[in-house]
Amino acid sequence: MRLGGWEDIHPLAIIVPVTVAIVLLFIRIFVLMRMRDRRLRENRQETERLRSLVVAYRALAGSFTPAGPEHRSQVEEALADVVLFGTVRQVELAAACARALVAQEPVDASALIAELRADLRQQLGLEPIPDSVELPPAGPGRPPRGGARLAGEGGEARAHSRWRPP
Repeated sequence: MRLGGWEDIHPLAIIVPVTVAIVLLFIRIFVLMRMRDRRLRENRQETERLRSLVVAYRALAGSFTPAGPEHRSQVEEALADVVLFGTVRQVELAAACARALVAQEPVDASALIAELRADLRQQLGLEPIPDSVELPPAGPGRPPRGGARLAGEGGEARAHSRWRPP
């Protein structure tokens, strides 16, 4: 009597484990593909968010010359992008700027600019700008050269942006 020969093995003893292994392999591949697709979608969304916020930041703070009435649409688009893609704090600051814009009041975007700068630098893996670095006034409507600074401004607040709508 021979034990352990191929004749004694039932065909189902081979087919069932192989089938289970193949099914588990397909499930694993399916789950991994779904995870990869979700991760790619999240990365694309984050890239689009960052790209939009960088454009908004450049529109609000990327100029070192005073803004005129022709910049109103640029400011409105930047604020709309911040409302759409920004953090809750950034949306609150952008909404305040938008309310001032609608009310034909001076728009002070300095807090929004500072918040955007800090968030973008963090998201891009850059170190924060130290308080010892004095940034020049930037953004739409900054005072012309030789313009007086507002009392009590310092550090991040020096990079102020006051823009009066036309």
